[in-house]
Amino acid sequence: MKLKIEIVTGNAAFADGNLGLEISRILIEAADLIEGHMDPDELENDLDGKPLRDFNGNRVGKITVEN
Repeated sequence: MKLKIEIVTGNAAFADGNLGLEISRILIEAADLIEGHMDPDELENDLDGKPLRDFNGNRVGKITVEN
């Protein structure tokens, strides 16, 4: 299995010194979604294509699960 987390950092949520803070916030949110999944098939069904959003609610990335 391959788990890919993609985040595009080109919008205002990442500006003004917030790059690291916003990436960290999004990764913590992704980790919370991943936590507790024990079965790879369940993880893929629940999370493949799951959008990741910045603090303004804009879609800035996604989680991809591949076998």
